[in-house]
Amino acid sequence: MDRKKASTEIMDLFIRAVNKYNGLEKVPVRHSPGLGLYHSERHMLDRIGDNPHMNMTELARASGVTKGAVSQIIKKLETKGVISRYKKAANDKEVFIELTETGKKTCEKRRRTNKETIRPLREELDLHSDEQVAFLVYMFHWLNELLDQTGKMMKSHYPEGE
Repeated sequence: MDRKKASTEIMDLFIRAVNKYNGLEKVPVRHSPGLGLYHSERHMLDRIGDNPHMNMTELARASGVTKGAVSQIIKKLETKGVISRYKKAANDKEVFIELTETGKKTCEKRRRTNKETIRPLREELDLHSDEQVAFLVYMFHWLNELLDQTGKMMKSHYPEGE
């Protein structure tokens, strides 16, 4: 096997997949009358539903995005009435997020949808050995780290304020 050719093909396929995934962001999904959620909003809602009472920093870290990006998405979700922000009496600096009743209903509906959406992947993985699946998981972790390192390297080429 030509490893150089395979590396190029893997990166090309990954970039195509990322572009397709990014295209999903432009398509709102209606979860109830008057409640359309974009891709990033749906995933943030899932994250909040799976991790109740996280603060903004924890949400950013868990989601792999900046606190500014989380703040923008949270503002949209709050406007749509699916989440609310609060501060604990002991610490009024940290802002925490929780689902509203509408958010809880929407999140439960999303869990069912997510289960159906991921079914083809589960079925495909069932066709492969545990070692192959473990390798695939490893490669996605590796790719995630590579992208973190690449981002840091790219930022290092530009001094602050430029």
